[in-house]
Amino acid sequence: MRKSSRVRMTIRKAFVSIILLLAPWLLLRAPASALESVIIAYPTTSSQFTPLWFTRDVGLYEKYGLDGKLVYIQGGSVLLQAMLAGQAQAAQNGVAETVTAILRGGDVRMLGVTAKIFPYSLIAAKNIKGAKDLVGGRVAINRVGDVSAYGSQLALRKLGLNPDKDVTMLQVGGSPQRLAALQSGSVQAAAMDFMSGLRLAKLGFPVLVQLNLNYPYLGPVVSGKFLRETPALAEAFIRSYVEGIARFKRNREEGVKALGHYMKSNETEILNKAYDFIANEFYAENLEPDAKSFQDLMDEIGEREPLAKKATIAQVFDLTIAHKLDKEGFFKNVFKK
Repeated sequence: MRKSSRVRMTIRKAFVSIILLLAPWLLLRAPASALESVIIAYPTTSSQFTPLWFTRDVGLYEKYGLDGKLVYIQGGSVLLQAMLAGQAQAAQNGVAETVTAILRGGDVRMLGVTAKIFPYSLIAAKNIKGAKDLVGGRVAINRVGDVSAYGSQLALRKLGLNPDKDVTMLQVGGSPQRLAALQSGSVQAAAMDFMSGLRLAKLGFPVLVQLNLNYPYLGPVVSGKFLRETPALAEAFIRSYVEGIARFKRNREEGVKALGHYMKSNETEILNKAYDFIANEFYAENLEPDAKSFQDLMDEIGEREPLAKKATIAQVFDLTIAHKLDKEGFFKNVFKK
């Protein structure tokens, strides 16, 4: 055998040996490379969104074959515009602003309702004694058209004020930014999520209105294109996120730790109260919208968006995946203690 042939054979054997050595590693890496990339948006950094981030942290998107990339897009209405532009395929978003977008022709669909309580408090600056002191003042919200703005409007009307005439809505960002604006005195009131409301009340800020209305509040949203072209990925998103909510609800220690991490808090009493509310009252254990509470919300939205008064659940929601999962017992299995 000529020398060149022996060299080629040696190289070939070495190559085969390398492949055999790498094979187990390549097999282990295969699932990661097979993950489907999905951009999942969220509109605020408020405490009630912790289960969405928690789902990523405990690896549940990967469990269902997704490379879930979480993206913060400030404000529900802006988030929906980004989805319509193809910048995100899925989201958890407020029902109120999503309904409005759909009724105006937006190609997005809600796949259910994850939170069936509208949980905002209108917290005032320490020098505010009552509703009349807010007239001419500023109220901090996340973005115009999102749930914080909607919650502020509801609360102000409960106080007998006209939110369009008596106050100015100031867009400052999520709950941490609204909390800071209130503490600095740059606004006279702010609509706050449950945990931020607890923190401010402890500091002596007056709670003017506590909203815990039985309205559909949050739910999973997907672009129409994503749902039509990749329904299996939409289902994987729902499975992963619902299981994430269930794990958050079942595991107090993990849930409290996640809340503390994302809210940058070590206030044990407040973290535990916030966890109890989010886990036991806020998040539902199925995705089915309630017909009466949906209609109540539509009546409220109808004051500003006339199309909402005649809106139906079928116009807004595609419950195909939710009904499939319910039929196979998925919800019962993941939420069982």
